[in-house]
Amino acid sequence: MKLHQKGFLLVELSKHDSLWDGDLIAMVLNEYKLSGPYWVNSFCVTLDELAAAGLIARIDSRLDQALFSSKTRVMFKYQLTEFGRTRMISTGLLDV
Repeated sequence: MKLHQKGFLLVELSKHDSLWDGDLIAMVLNEYKLSGPYWVNSFCVTLDELAAAGLIARIDSRLDQALFSSKTRVMFKYQLTEFGRTRMISTGLLDV
């Protein structure tokens, strides 16, 4: 059984110092064999939810071409917070 999508995003972030949302979204799309603007937007919302919960933090931003679109959008660079790391350990998503 695969890890839930939010957990996958957190685990991937825990492996890196930080990642741009486009890179994270590409990873999760590949892992779960999903594609298209619906899923891209869905994972953007998921990253917003994780940030609002304090599990991850936006540490940088830039204007870039959006995935699956010719429009320009704001891209965000995310980092796992200490609170997020603690919660991952307590829920079994991350080993000490």
